[in-house]
Formats: sequence, C-alpha cells, structure tokens
Amino acid sequence: MSDLFTLYQRNEAFAATFDKGHLPMRPNLSTVILTCVDARVIPAHFAGLETGDALTMRTVGGRVTSRVALEISLLWMLVSLDNPNPSMELAIIHHTDCGMARFANPDVAARVTERFGSEYVVETYAFSDPRESLAADVARLRASSLVPRDLRVSGHLYDVTTGLLTQQITTARIG
Repeated sequence: MSDLFTLYQRNEAFAATFDKGHLPMRPNLSTVILTCVDARVIPAHFAGLETGDALTMRTVGGRVTSRVALEISLLWMLVSLDNPNPSMELAIIHHTDCGMARFANPDVAARVTERFGSEYVVETYAFSDPRESLAADVARLRASSLVPRDLRVSGHLYDVTTGLLTQQITTARIG
C-alpha cells in the first residue's frame, strides 16, 4: 500500500500555515550539507535548520560521488552568478550505524559486486569506519577536476544514538 495519501494529508496541514513563500533562493548560510538518506538523519532536526537556512544534499551513505562533485560545481557556479568570489563550505556528515557499513562485509560486498557487475558500488559506498569514509570523501573532492579549489570542506560525524554532531575533519580549502 502506498503512503502517498498520508503524505498529501500532511502536506495539506503544512500548507495551511505555510508562510515562507517570500524567502529568497539564496540561503541564509553559506554551508551546504551533504549527508545520508537515512530516515534518522535529518539535518533540519540535528542542526536546528529553519526553512531558507542551508542547502542540503542527500546520498546513500552521505558519500561523495562523481554526481556530488558535479552538483557542488553547479551550486558554486549558481552562487558565482551573484558573487564572483563566493564563499561556500561543504559539510560532509556521516553517521553511526550506517547501512553502508554492511557493504564492507566481504560476503555482502561479493553479492553487491555480482548484482551490479562491477566493484564500483562497493568501492564508492562501502565503509567500516565513518571517520575513514569522511577522509576518503574529502580526498575524492580534492581529486575531482570539477570541484572549485576555493571550496571549503569539513567532515562531521552524527551519532544516531545520542543525537550529537562532532567535527572529525577541520574546515580547509580543497585546493
């Protein structure tokens, strides 16, 4: 059974009191948040974001992929239209108890590789330690020719048990 009816009911209640239609396209903060699609990891909740505060991106595992590098570049260009010297920080946020850690299990990795016919999925998404995956994702950004060298990036860990967010990689320019 589809949950769309429930979602539309909730949207009607939301729209009945909606008063944010006047907000500008440009967010209040210069931070872009990249995090996991996990339903327990909601940036608006754990970072106290309000509508219009920050750009958020979600990927499986919160991992940096070639698509993420492209989208960060697109956002940079969009911001550059109004400001030739944009200031933007990408906060990569991984979390404890992430499902992608299961892909690091050799038996699961073999099944995933067989299913997709390539080791790409395991190499891109699997990890056993979220601190190591943060470092790997920063390295992927640095290796991408698409990502502006002036982009600042930081790495953070969200604990799904305590709700605490901690910085693991201090903010630094990519280039």
